[in-house]
Amino acid sequence: MRGVLLLLVLLAACGGKAPERPNVLVVTIDTLRPDALGAGTPAINAFFREATRFPAARTVVPLTLPAHTSIFTGLHPSDHGIHDNVTEPLPPREKRPFPLLAEQFRDAGYATAAFAARPVLAAPTGIASGFDLYDCPLNEGIWQEEGGYVPAEERVRAPLAWIEGRAPGKPWFVWVHFFDPHAPYRAFPGDAQRAPTREGDSLAARYAGEVRRVDAAIEKLLREVPGGTVVVLASDHGEALHEHEEPTHGPLCYGSTIDAVLAVRGGGFAKGAEDRGLRSVMDIAPTLRRICGLAAVEGEGRDLSGPPHETLVAESLFTWAIHGWGQAFSVTDGDFSLVEGGSSVEFFDRRKDPGETVPLPFSHPAYEKLDRALERFRSRSWSAGGDLLASVPPYGELRRHGGGYLSRHENKKLRSPRAYLRYWAMLEGIPPLIKACSARRDAAPLSAALRTLEEIQKAIPESPRVDHYRAGVLAAMAEINGVPAKYGEAAWADLAAIEKGYVQDETILPTISYCVAAPDAEALRTLLRLLKRSGRAPTKEAGQALAEAKRKLGVEDEGPVGIPQR
Repeated sequence: MRGVLLLLVLLAACGGKAPERPNVLVVTIDTLRPDALGAGTPAINAFFREATRFPAARTVVPLTLPAHTSIFTGLHPSDHGIHDNVTEPLPPREKRPFPLLAEQFRDAGYATAAFAARPVLAAPTGIASGFDLYDCPLNEGIWQEEGGYVPAEERVRAPLAWIEGRAPGKPWFVWVHFFDPHAPYRAFPGDAQRAPTREGDSLAARYAGEVRRVDAAIEKLLREVPGGTVVVLASDHGEALHEHEEPTHGPLCYGSTIDAVLAVRGGGFAKGAEDRGLRSVMDIAPTLRRICGLAAVEGEGRDLSGPPHETLVAESLFTWAIHGWGQAFSVTDGDFSLVEGGSSVEFFDRRKDPGETVPLPFSHPAYEKLDRALERFRSRSWSAGGDLLASVPPYGELRRHGGGYLSRHENKKLRSPRAYLRYWAMLEGIPPLIKACSARRDAAPLSAALRTLEEIQKAIPESPRVDHYRAGVLAAMAEINGVPAKYGEAAWADLAAIEKGYVQDETILPTISYCVAAPDAEALRTLLRLLKRSGRAPTKEAGQALAEAKRKLGVEDEGPVGIPQR
């Protein structure tokens, strides 16, 4: 009887009609700029003719994991807590105040499956919760930054097989993630509809080729999707391609990396339409919840069938977290944008200057509106409380700061990420060099890399990333040359990174292995002291590795906090 009453209540709430339960397919394309679509992407062009496109869509952060977390929650990183790709995982469902979209679909009786292409979205991040099947490659090693993903032509096979194998009667929710437009860009062999590229082509040409590669895979995928399926196509962020001196994405928040692709087919959206209102990738989750009769979740995301956003804020704490440089933000109302990065603050008219190349004076009437919006956003601190008054903002609101977003006054004290991008680019070239040297068993280039890192460290001594990469170079030299003492040097280099605040498995796990390989019991004791001082409990994997290392090296006493003088 209770079931009948519940059905009657649901029918009444839906105007006498049961909620629709369409199949749902979400396709996300990593690092896809909206202006990269056109003559070379016939499949996506055809999809747009059957969908409503949102050309003013934006992401919330130019990084894969936090952007996808926003896509599948409808929340900004300030609310879901994932700000970068190297972070603590999402808590289990019972320990967080919001659900993931897949969890809600599974609760509603949907079969759920995900097919992600890159380990940055692997199951240990927590984003897999709610999926019956989660197909994603595991990380092949800390220094394989440029590899370890499933190419589009291969990635598309598993979801096609899964969809084909579904028995009728039970709806499904599927997510497919393509990674190919991400650097480094490979040559694309081309096909009858899409031009090829070669290894010697320019970066921009090879990037366009990778977009064409994904377009070919999407053509195969959409050809097999059953009629009536609601399909969402989105990018998680864009790619700078050296605009604003930014080689790829992550450090800055200009439109080149914040503008996103977004379109929806089905679910009541008009075919071939364009909605030019200000939209966000956060709007995907509330839209699908409404279409499929799932419970609404309070958050910044809005149903795409409703009013657009008045303003949107994007953040990047990437270089702030790993180098200590300024935090980056952008805020826009669709017509104008305010872009901040550390000590740099710029204001643009995006209608006349979509590339954000000619800053306007702050006396412009639209500036204060965006500046106020960014200040309100900063007040949403994502870390607990604080005892010290951080600032008195220009519009009178007082707030306390406990480690979250920096005020304009605080941010201006830090380095501008844009001014130091040359060092960031040099650093990001170290991991592939390590991989190449290890494969060739050639340590000679690594000696030059150490000298380069020493020069970078003089320019940005506060950066833990320099120490971490130095550890990787030393460990590679130890392995190639068979010199265990070099492992000890590697351990102390990573300890310096941890001392500067880079307390992640990315530094903790290698340090443990280096301590054992050296062997260096004092380095392990120092690691234990630093972990104790940080107040952060090790992950399960790190805890197990620590216990085994302590047993092998006979370490028991953690001693006083801090790195001893050596």
